[in-house]
Amino acid sequence: MADPDRSRVVRYVALAAIVLVVVALLFPIGDGLSAAGFFGDKTYLLILQDNSEIRGTGGLLSAVGLVTMHNGNIASLQYYFYTSPELQTLVQLDGPDSFTNFFGVNSAKLYNSNVQYNFTSFAPKMESDFYNVTGHKVDGVIAVDYTAVEALMNITGPVTVSGEVITSANVADRLYYDSGNSNEKAMAGLISTLTSDLAGLIRDSSVPQKLALYTTLQTLENEGHVLIYPNQGFWFRSAASESVPSGADSISVVDMNLGSQKADFGVNRTIDYHVQLFSDGSAISTLTLTYTNGCWWDYGVFSTVLVPPGAELIAVQNATHAFKGPEVTNGDGFTALSSSLNVTANTTGSVTYTYIQPNVVSASGIAHHYDLYIQKQAGITCYVLNVSVQLPTGATMIHTENVGSNQVFDGDAHVSVVYM
Repeated sequence: MADPDRSRVVRYVALAAIVLVVVALLFPIGDGLSAAGFFGDKTYLLILQDNSEIRGTGGLLSAVGLVTMHNGNIASLQYYFYTSPELQTLVQLDGPDSFTNFFGVNSAKLYNSNVQYNFTSFAPKMESDFYNVTGHKVDGVIAVDYTAVEALMNITGPVTVSGEVITSANVADRLYYDSGNSNEKAMAGLISTLTSDLAGLIRDSSVPQKLALYTTLQTLENEGHVLIYPNQGFWFRSAASESVPSGADSISVVDMNLGSQKADFGVNRTIDYHVQLFSDGSAISTLTLTYTNGCWWDYGVFSTVLVPPGAELIAVQNATHAFKGPEVTNGDGFTALSSSLNVTANTTGSVTYTYIQPNVVSASGIAHHYDLYIQKQAGITCYVLNVSVQLPTGATMIHTENVGSNQVFDGDAHVSVVYM
């Protein structure tokens, strides 16, 4: 097990996470009471994700807590740090093939096993692996990241810890500094103060303040910074992006930080997409993923793009940075294009895929509809989207939505084109 100071850090993290869950479920009363253990004890696996080291599920698993709720109170709490024997246990990976084939691996340590494309795919496996390792069953899995902590501090306001004023603007830097220098006592003091202030806000705030807090949590959930599995109640969708309608075009970029330390908050992402439509409903797509590395150290990223099933890759281009790939794999309802890219300090790197799609246009009467769905990865704060659509020869544009340049999104995006 971890040393006492480190264990206290994880305990405070777990407490902070459960407070988030309880608040998030205040409004759907029946579900909220059930989740809080009023109709029988509920046990949750609580995960703090460091989204400065991005993973498909939102970030590196910094801490894991096991909490049981009874009548709205914490009945028991057990906590684990990544150095604990439980989280150091090797577990088998059941995919995705785009990762296991690319790196030639079939296992990983439990704390580093979140290699799936999204939290919904990972959470049930984490439940199973955690049970196999510890013998503990859980009723759900909840994850929060550092962006969520910053957003909550915008509501609670600054706190003073050991004479230092901590704000939403510097809390992540303070946590990174303390963890990098093994200053667990400072981390424990900061997290405990934040937890106390948030608990006080929940207890003492007015109804409008509670509404503001709930609205913030709902926004964080929509943007993939608070994730709940299974989804709890009327107010929350599942922890994955919305499903893509059959026959539509889609792009889901899933990045993984390849040992580049705390780099992702210093990396800006751009998606450039050009699609040429043909009269038979097929298309040629050109997708460029660009990473602008503002850090003073190199940024290594393993990137997987999920595109519609049946897509045929015809070209890959990367001319400026160390590059490996691509790996092309097919799954249930998608084609995955995977590559690794090393972007040196203070430079911009990119990879371009060109592929053919058999059918991405639907017809309704005399009009034709082209829809593109871009699914944002959990933990990523935002991305820039540039989309251009080339119509079939002789076609006339009727309506467009989100076609253009320099569009900034902090959630999923939908591009729509109607023509005849």
